[in-house]
Amino acid sequence: MTGLMVQIDGQMVPLKDCTWSMWGSCGCLVAVSMAVAGDRILATEEQAHKNHSPRKRDREREIRQGYRWELITMARYREEIGAQWECEAHRKAAS
Repeated sequence: MTGLMVQIDGQMVPLKDCTWSMWGSCGCLVAVSMAVAGDRILATEEQAHKNHSPRKRDREREIRQGYRWELITMARYREEIGAQWECEAHRKAAS
């Protein structure tokens, strides 16, 4: 396990307590990758994106399409996102 610490919203938290979230330009959560899983450590946005999309052309396309990666705490994920991962427009469309 890693002892790496990161600063999120002005607070220092262990990287192992974080997850990388991929967001679409519409605001929907598209993917989630644990920042630390066994021996795999994703400490940067680039590492998280490469882990999710190994091919460079796919990563470049996703960037052009407005996808972005954000490091968040697992606590924030559980409290704020969880099953509420769709943007407002997609929630309405699904209803």
